[in-house]
Amino acid sequence: MSEVQLVRLDPAIEESLINNPAYMDALIASNWAQVANYIYEAVGRTLTAVPLSVESLEWDGDFVVDIDTREFVGSCAFKGQPTEDGTVEISYFTYPDFEGKGYATLMARKLIELAANATNIKRVIAHTLPEVSASTRVLEKSEMSFVGEVIDPDDGQVWKWQTQIRE
Repeated sequence: MSEVQLVRLDPAIEESLINNPAYMDALIASNWAQVANYIYEAVGRTLTAVPLSVESLEWDGDFVVDIDTREFVGSCAFKGQPTEDGTVEISYFTYPDFEGKGYATLMARKLIELAANATNIKRVIAHTLPEVSASTRVLEKSEMSFVGEVIDPDDGQVWKWQTQIRE
């Protein structure tokens, strides 16, 4: 398995995606196959330009490429700035052609690593549907622990996962 790199694209390309209502509708609907298609239309399937590599915390989403093949394999993000108690939530998705190949685990681990390098972050959390799934396995492999069921204001009943970085 390769490694992944979190990247920013040319701001004009990212802005064109954000300003595309169909892309935003697909993103909101979690239609990852359609999201991937819009990204591939905008930049191609393989990153050819030199990207800005993301090596520090950013509070919006990042595109993810396979370091060896330079293919866009998904996206990931911190879902917002840290809370007052130093908690950040991670989110990630793998484009359909790359599911089941370990990329989601690499994304989760990369986000946790970035959080661990920030002195103001104490814990990383994630939410999954309340059932055993590929997402729960990703979080287990990323050394996150199941905390229990909680109610998320946006998603309703979910399972909460956590890893403590520092006290």
